[in-house]
Amino acid sequence: MTTLAAGVAWHANYPHMSESTNSLAREPVRTTTVRRTDTTTHDAQSPSDVAETLLRAFYAQDGREAQLRAGDATAAARAADTARELMGEAFVAEFPHVPSARAHLAGVRFAEALFVQDEIENAEAFASAAAESDLDETLFLTDATVHEGPVLADPRWELVEAYLRDVCDHVDVDHDYASAQTRFWKLHGQTMNWMDAAASAHRIKLDAMLDGTDATAADVARLADYFVAGVAAHDEWGDDEVEAVGGVAGLVTSYYEELFALRAD
Repeated sequence: MTTLAAGVAWHANYPHMSESTNSLAREPVRTTTVRRTDTTTHDAQSPSDVAETLLRAFYAQDGREAQLRAGDATAAARAADTARELMGEAFVAEFPHVPSARAHLAGVRFAEALFVQDEIENAEAFASAAAESDLDETLFLTDATVHEGPVLADPRWELVEAYLRDVCDHVDVDHDYASAQTRFWKLHGQTMNWMDAAASAHRIKLDAMLDGTDATAADVARLADYFVAGVAAHDEWGDDEVEAVGGVAGLVTSYYEELFALRAD
């Protein structure tokens, strides 16, 4: 595979959930009661602002994982809410042609899909922390128990894909994205050959973000390569938020500069 990343050094019955609360909610549910005004008129954000928002959302997601491992319920809940809010803001900027209420909710659902992925991949650590620290079960989107068998066969991956299908429905992305993104996350978490899967999934999302723009295949491929490179950089993040976000902000800003320029043509 030739990508930018290669050249850069570095089942069951689930209760329902609301948009902004930590709940025992499992299966995403359609809702018309959302926090933001349902309008397509968004305040314009600069590429650098959107890049920082997105990266801080991912950092907060990582923070939720770290605080659950540490048994700190308050910090974990705060990180989860931050991740939801910031990812929602990023999706509003990524899908300006979609009513902001729907785009924001798509970002919330995307963050929650990431939370379920974390609960699959860190099942033993989370279960141990929950037992030792008496973490409230409402901090988790799944049952926070260790499932028998290999991680790749965990039935909760179906839930990840369900959350991602809800993302697709809110911002008019082809449902193929849900299965492709889930496959990417499965491979990435097991440090298998994930880059091609990541690029393939992201090209589906890009098709919706570009909203009929006359972008070439080369344009889309280049943006997908930026995405892959960003994931690789994220894998190297440490514990300092400023350092982590700052280290990849230029790359992600370039991604958004190109995306926004293509949409403006």
